[in-house]
Amino acid sequence: MKKKNLLIVVIIMSMIITTMLTGCQGNSEKKSSSGNVIYYVDRTEMKLVTEKSNINNASINGYIENMLKKLSEDSKENVRAIPQKVKVKGYDFTDGIVTVDFSSNYNEMKTEREVLCRAAVVLTLTQKKEIEFVSFTVDNVPLQEEDGKVLSAMKAEDFVSNLGSGNNVKAASDFTLYFANQKGSKLKEYKMNNAKYGGKSKERFIIEQLIAGPKEKGYTATLSSKVKIISIVTANNICYVDFDENFLTEQSVVNNSLVIYSIVNSLSELDEIHKVQISVNGDSMLSYHNEISISEPFVRNLDLVEKNK
Repeated sequence: MKKKNLLIVVIIMSMIITTMLTGCQGNSEKKSSSGNVIYYVDRTEMKLVTEKSNINNASINGYIENMLKKLSEDSKENVRAIPQKVKVKGYDFTDGIVTVDFSSNYNEMKTEREVLCRAAVVLTLTQKKEIEFVSFTVDNVPLQEEDGKVLSAMKAEDFVSNLGSGNNVKAASDFTLYFANQKGSKLKEYKMNNAKYGGKSKERFIIEQLIAGPKEKGYTATLSSKVKIISIVTANNICYVDFDENFLTEQSVVNNSLVIYSIVNSLSELDEIHKVQISVNGDSMLSYHNEISISEPFVRNLDLVEKNK
C-alpha cells in the first residue's frame, strides 16, 4: 500500500526537533557519539518527547539493535515510537545508511502517527556519528510516496526546517518577536531585521531570543534567563516547546498571560505555526503558576498586543 505522503512531505519540511542534552545542543546541531536520547510518542500520540538512555555500544550493530528495541517498547511515561502492531523485521547497515525493514502493518498507520514514527526512528538512530541516513522498507519494498516515487533515505536535518545550508552562519531572516512593553502591561512588537540564525531552526532562535531578552529600550523581558529549552517540535502546524522546570519556578516581572503569549505570538509569526503547545520536562498537564493551564495548545492572541500609535 502506498503512503499518502503529500501531507507528510509538508509536515517533514516544517518539523523541528532539537534536543538539549544535559545543557548541550541537540541532535540537529551536534551529533552525539553515543545514543543517549530516545524519541517516544507522548500519551496523546500527538507529539514526540525524549528520554535519556545509557545505551553506548562499541558495536554499531549493537547500538542499532538496542535502539530499535527501545523504539518498539513503551517507557513508564510515554508510548513506543514504533506501534505494537508494526514489527521490525530486520535492518542493514552499509556505508553510513541504516535500512530498516518493517512489517506490512506499517502502511496501516494514520498519516500523523506515521510521521512521528518515522521522525523518531531517524532522529534516534542518527545520533550515532557513524549513521548519516536512515531508509525505510516495508516487506523489503522501499517506502513509497503517493505518486509511486521511492522515499529517499533521510537524515536528521530533513526534520529541521529553515536551516539554510546546515551550519551556514550567514543564514538570516526577518523576525517579529513579542516582549512586554516598558510598563509590563501589554505585549509589544519587537522587530529583528536580517537577523542571523545560522544553523539553528527559526523556532529555536525565536525562543532563545525571548530568553536572552530585548536589546532595545522600551521593552521588558518576559522569560527568565534561567529557563532552558529541552526540545522544539513543529508538526501538523503545531509547535511543541518543552522547557525545563525553571519555566515554572522562575517568576517573571510581567503577568502570566504576557509570558505565555509572548511565546505563542512570537512563534505564530512563522507561517507554518498555527498553534503552540507548551510543556515542562515533557509534561503538559500542568498550570503555569497555578493560573493558566498548559494542557492544550494555544493560539495567537493579538488582544494583548499594544497598538502602534
